[in-house]
Amino acid sequence: MSLVFTPLAIPPIPNKQKIIDNFVGAEKYVWWKEETLLGEKDFSKPLGQPYDWNAHAKEKYPELIEWVNNYFPFEHLFYVRLARSTGNVSAHVDGNKVEAPHSHHMTITQEMLDHQMDNEPIGYRFVVSGSRDSLYMCNEYDYSKDMSKQPKHFCTIPEDTDGFLINNCTQPHGVDVQDGVDDDRIVGFLLGKVNISAHEQLIEASTNKYATYKVHKNELRI
Repeated sequence: MSLVFTPLAIPPIPNKQKIIDNFVGAEKYVWWKEETLLGEKDFSKPLGQPYDWNAHAKEKYPELIEWVNNYFPFEHLFYVRLARSTGNVSAHVDGNKVEAPHSHHMTITQEMLDHQMDNEPIGYRFVVSGSRDSLYMCNEYDYSKDMSKQPKHFCTIPEDTDGFLINNCTQPHGVDVQDGVDDDRIVGFLLGKVNISAHEQLIEASTNKYATYKVHKNELRI
């Protein structure tokens, strides 16, 4: 599928201010300060096996957990995190590999990598606070070079939803933070095995509802 971005046709997160008030983000990871809510950040274990929400998440974010469980089309989740950006997020892809190409990448089982590649776009995300139009899609990424000047297609998340979906494994993207708006930008990331029919139904409903917001690969400027 050539779709690389769409907002999701699901209700907004309930009581977002409570998440903002409770979020600490003590884990530092590349461009983010994070909290792991499900699974564990263990670089020795490949992603793919189902995990439950950890005690930290159940105590601090019960309404968020209920919202995710109700509206996202996963058979099981294996990694969920909340993250506050520390500045601009350089162009990158989020997909994991069986063998990590970079030291900051977590690995994934071959079975789950195949599942993700077969069902793109599969990168489920949600925005808790901060700007709704600072995420961009682009054509290239290179960690060794300054890619900030390449053409960017900025994506918009409308106010009536907080969820969005991107191509997770192959689509370069980044964030150009906005002064005064993104001082406390908090985003959620979910990885798991999707129920394929429910996943496809949500994509169809979302691209129909947000037809003017969705982005396909062939729309990106070269």
